[in-house]
Amino acid sequence: MLGKQLLTRRELIRASILTATGAALAACGATPAPTSTSAPPAEATSAPAAEPTATAAPAATAGEKVAIRWQDFPDFEPFWPRIQEALAQALPNISVEFQPMNYDAWGEKLLAAMTAGVAPDVFCSWEPESGKFAEKRTVLDLEPYVERDFSAELTDDFFKWQMDGLIAHDGSIRYGLPHYVNIVVLYYSKAAFDEVGIAYPTRDLTYDDYATWLAKLTKREGDQVKRWGGSMPINTERVTPHLQAWGGHMVNPDDWTECWLGKKEAQDALEWIRVRMWDENSFAQPVQLQGVGQASGAQVGPWASGMLGSAEDGMGNLAYYANESKFDWDIIDMPTGPARRATLGTTDAHLITKASKHAEEAWQFTKWMTDEFYQTIIMEAWGGIPVRYSFLAKWKEQVVKTYPVLGKVNLDVVPNALKEGYPMVSERFKKPAEADTEVVAGYEKLFSVGDTPVAYMQQVADTVTTINRAQE
Repeated sequence: MLGKQLLTRRELIRASILTATGAALAACGATPAPTSTSAPPAEATSAPAAEPTATAAPAATAGEKVAIRWQDFPDFEPFWPRIQEALAQALPNISVEFQPMNYDAWGEKLLAAMTAGVAPDVFCSWEPESGKFAEKRTVLDLEPYVERDFSAELTDDFFKWQMDGLIAHDGSIRYGLPHYVNIVVLYYSKAAFDEVGIAYPTRDLTYDDYATWLAKLTKREGDQVKRWGGSMPINTERVTPHLQAWGGHMVNPDDWTECWLGKKEAQDALEWIRVRMWDENSFAQPVQLQGVGQASGAQVGPWASGMLGSAEDGMGNLAYYANESKFDWDIIDMPTGPARRATLGTTDAHLITKASKHAEEAWQFTKWMTDEFYQTIIMEAWGGIPVRYSFLAKWKEQVVKTYPVLGKVNLDVVPNALKEGYPMVSERFKKPAEADTEVVAGYEKLFSVGDTPVAYMQQVADTVTTINRAQE
């Protein structure tokens, strides 16, 4: 199932990057990226001074196509003939070679290829990996191209939180265009709700409501839990929206060297999760789901087997739920916290390698992928959400056509969330790999081992802040 594969590949790549990217970034920092040989738009005047001046690549002769290489998820291989046919009509002067992503040490290999000048012209990525490429100036600034080619109407058709999330932390460059949208929602089993006789959740769900029905959905036989009320992945991306719902943050929004996990708002949110996992065990503890479903630790295996009454999961897994659920189910927005409603909204994007010799053609292809044909391919591939408001109605029609069971699912959750604008992009530190390691280790103590109070995260916050403020 493509939706299931999507989550797996992101977890695999994330794991490889945490162990490998730090060293690769240091190596890239020691060697300047090759200077691009394709000129940026003539109208652009806002490129940062640190950007090297590009020189135009030799023009193609009449009838000759410019060849560029595109690296992306293997999901697109079955659709490649259709994509090629559409490209021939839309961009007849460009020949695109598709390179399926190799998950093994992906980030390290791509950074090395950039240093060597042999990287693909266009590639897909997401935070925090995308930001790393941007900080090392290994990718092209797309803001001049956006200013040249995007009308105000077109710009407004994209989701502001996602477009803003693709600007470097220091505001110097726009390093990507949106690939697709993934937001986290609450999947819930109508069958489990019916069994215990409680009403289905609605958009006015609060964390108090959530805690109440998690407890009621939990099914025990003696000391054994046969069904947990819910589950959530424990990592920095998935925990942070809970902090935000309480008014907290993992990273100081105004200073990416400072960790805020010791502040009251963050600790209140962490305590809410800890109580559900350990005091009540209405949330499944990570260790309790090990060996069930995917080896990557994804939550959908236990879901399909009826071991969960609900699950916090991404819409990127919609195809899996549609194909594998043997009972009635639905989705609803994440609950509103004491401060606000929050959920993770991803910044999956296409980036252009700075060393590309055909930056203009790479841009034309990247821009084309935000238009209707390619966005429809994403809808078909895994029920992916398009990157523009104007395609949301088609998304609903397409996913129901591909997965008829979704006709019974409240898909309006997605356009409502996007129009309301409450998704928030992942928070990242100045030194994300080192900081993430410390934060995840702290979360392991809280939620996997369960013998550590949330006050411990103040110590983690101090350590992370020290790491980020240390001189290079």
